[in-house]
Amino acid sequence: MDAEATPYLLDSFIEAIARLTSYALTDREKESVVRGFRQFHQRLERISSSASLRQLAIESKHKKHSVECQHAGKTCVQNCTRGFIKAFIVGYAVKCGVDLVPHIISLRLFSKPQLVLRSLKSRDTLSFAAFLSTLIGSYKGILCAMRRFGTGSEYANSLVAGALAGLLSIKIDRSRSRRAAVTLYMVSRALQYGVVWLFDRWSAGLQAEEDRLRGRSLKRAHSAVSVAQQRPADERTVRGLQAMSPVASENASGRHVRWDDSALDNSKEAKHKMQRIDLTKRILRWIKACAPTALMSLSCGVIVYVLFFHTDVLPRGYLNFLSRASGYELIYPRRAASVLKSVGNEVMHGVTGGRIPAGMSTKEYIATLPLASDLLPAAKNGIRHEYVACGVFHPATTSCTRGVVSTILQSLPVAMKVYAPLNATMLLLFKRRQLLANPRRALLKLAVSSLRSSMFFALMVAYIINGSCFVRALLGRDTLFGYFVTGLAGGLAVLVEQPSRRIELAMYCFLRALENAWDVGVRRGLWHNVRHAEVALFSAAMGVLMTIYQNDPSTISLTYHSILTRIFGKN
Repeated sequence: MDAEATPYLLDSFIEAIARLTSYALTDREKESVVRGFRQFHQRLERISSSASLRQLAIESKHKKHSVECQHAGKTCVQNCTRGFIKAFIVGYAVKCGVDLVPHIISLRLFSKPQLVLRSLKSRDTLSFAAFLSTLIGSYKGILCAMRRFGTGSEYANSLVAGALAGLLSIKIDRSRSRRAAVTLYMVSRALQYGVVWLFDRWSAGLQAEEDRLRGRSLKRAHSAVSVAQQRPADERTVRGLQAMSPVASENASGRHVRWDDSALDNSKEAKHKMQRIDLTKRILRWIKACAPTALMSLSCGVIVYVLFFHTDVLPRGYLNFLSRASGYELIYPRRAASVLKSVGNEVMHGVTGGRIPAGMSTKEYIATLPLASDLLPAAKNGIRHEYVACGVFHPATTSCTRGVVSTILQSLPVAMKVYAPLNATMLLLFKRRQLLANPRRALLKLAVSSLRSSMFFALMVAYIINGSCFVRALLGRDTLFGYFVTGLAGGLAVLVEQPSRRIELAMYCFLRALENAWDVGVRRGLWHNVRHAEVALFSAAMGVLMTIYQNDPSTISLTYHSILTRIFGKN
């Protein structure tokens, strides 16, 4: 698969291949680890009380990580060698299978059986198998060596092992496009789970501080009750002090009473600390809820800006995909990319502020532009738009609202052709049990999911392309800033998607936006490309992922954790 030709399919394709490879690499030991982690995850979801969660946090805090190797029944050398050989065989088989699937579908394999031999002898197949085996084998070997001769910290051991394994393996893969695709995918996952890990640690620190303050107040309340009971005092004073303590209330009534905030320390300092902690926890919850949408919106703003005003920095395959996805291949066949570029040139260098001069029709003015040959076939006689971009985006009508509806109707079938086969493939490969157990429900869920994803994509494209019409009407002219704003609005379409998919879409677009912004800076001379940057990024991503996987696995989603466990095993 060409990494640039179908960029929005790339993440799902790589994850599907990773899951298939993980199933091939798994064994009884790894499957038992996966089942154990799933049972722990289900048990954690059943825990509802905050007291139980705090107790679990205290237990995990005092639990020491074992730095002994956990590959039961095998020595370190056997574990490393076995992982290397098994990964090489599986990687070789998976790469051959991926190469032969298109030939099987097109039936070319039956007329040309020599394609099998060509795939088996391919240097690309060997390099991919060597990359996968070196990654897994070196990680296991370095981790065992670090545990024997390292610092004793499991965090440091897994960080160094993951980073060195990534450093040793990534350059073995001879395909530059595949290296870039895998690096982009791993960096997105490392950023996603790294940020989640930091937020979890921050939340745990706030919870510990809150528990400390509440515990100190509880001790003072118990002390006050004890002193009051030993002194001669009237019954009302003792009863009032007992009401401050949940323990005293339990002794008196025989039942548990929820914590009464009046028992907190009355000092101003403690109250202010509790208020700050409560405010910070609310902000963290708000950030977690809004971060995927905000990140998606910002990323789309950058991508749209680059798409219109720095088209040359985009890879040809990526630009063609965006052009097809916008639906403008139907209006401007094989010329959509040039059309988008012409709009940006007119906004940046046009002397009319993007307006069509009075007394000229849209077609007459377009005939004066440098790319008139690309635009004129779609222009209609006798129609005059107020702005050049409106004449390009919806040439058949002067109504911007009708243009939005037209773009949605054009983009929806394009998106359905992408999402429906993808979701169907994922259902057949990884959710066969659900399909066999309840086919009607599984197929209905597949249809709803595909339609929901397609609607998200169509709305995003409509906002990005036609949203600029409303910004132009508001500002009275065409501006660069207006297109950035329409990109921000287009990113909000992610709210239509399933909440579990929003962060993945946002991370993918965020990395694309960073890549595009970097290329624009290089083109302008603001900075220069760094040699072997993909090697450093992949190494850092592997270090972060392996550190979290080895020490805080609950941070990683259940599906992705299962993939990592089947590939890397219990180390």
